Amino acid sequence: MSEKYGKLQQQFLCCYPVNKMAWSSVKLPLNWDEQQELLAATCGHPMNRRHPVRRSYLEAFLKQLMHLLKDQEDVHDDIYSRLCGGLGEGKGSGSGSGSGTSYAYKHYLISPGAHITLRECNSFVSEGTTGLCTWEAALALADYVLQHRDLVSGKNIVELGAGAGLVGILLKLPGLELKTGQVLLTDGSEPCVQLMRENIALNFHNTPVEEMPQAEQLDWDAVAEFPWKSHADTDLLLAADVIYDDSQFDALLGALDYFYTRRGGQLETLLASTVRNVDTLHKFMTLLGLHGYKVTPCANVSACASHFCRDHTAAVQIISIRR
Repeated sequence: MSEKYGKLQQQFLCCYPVNKMAWSSVKLPLNWDEQQELLAATCGHPMNRRHPVRRSYLEAFLKQLMHLLKDQEDVHDDIYSRLCGGLGEGKGSGSGSGSGTSYAYKHYLISPGAHITLRECNSFVSEGTTGLCTWEAALALADYVLQHRDLVSGKNIVELGAGAGLVGILLKLPGLELKTGQVLLTDGSEPCVQLMRENIALNFHNTPVEEMPQAEQLDWDAVAEFPWKSHADTDLLLAADVIYDDSQFDALLGALDYFYTRRGGQLETLLASTVRNVDTLHKFMTLLGLHGYKVTPCANVSACASHFCRDHTAAVQIISIRR
């Protein structure tokens, strides 16, 4: 990570909103070499050259940088050239599948020697699912796991509604040494499972299969039909942003009932939810009680120190579920 522009680098690579970036850390005026150093730390970073962020984000970043330098006589030529002609450099900056869906990359710098690269959809809803991009609750859950490593150490873990795969990939990332057991990422959407597998391949090079997370399609309505015998007994369930739609509550509760019938008191669930609709959240909590579950609030994650660049104004609630 760049020492001088480390925060801007971290924010740029994960596509943090340009208007909320740490521009105040840039000490003006910037001479030619300093401008070049800033560019090298952000849009010229090797990760971005290999797997570029989306074009519209790069353009917004460069325009904001030009605005910052508006009172300077000398603005580096590379800023103009990248803005005018370099927006598509590298493969995948706006490419998509045959369906016309547009994808790009985000890079999450977690600690020295540990980062996650994800290919994500540029649209919040695509191919009939919201799971092709990373949502705030997943970042909060990943943060919580990193702050409470004992919760995952030695555990065989299943993630429900894993989407693009951030949390599950983090659990097995070699540089973090979380020492988990088997990790299985699941989602009901086939495009999500395909994307998770791509992202697993992006982040695990020359890694034995048994040390990597696995990704499989799981329909909550047919959870009993899944070949669980080929997987280790589940010790911990994880889920992020899966209770925004109350039409899915019965299926999710049915899946939880299945897991807890098999594992009982040995099983815990950590569920992270962005608080969008208090009534929807309350309805799910009430249903958990009716199904015999004990719910314990874990933390006000919005107030926690973050390993990720997150929007801390978004209220995220994490609960522990036991029976």
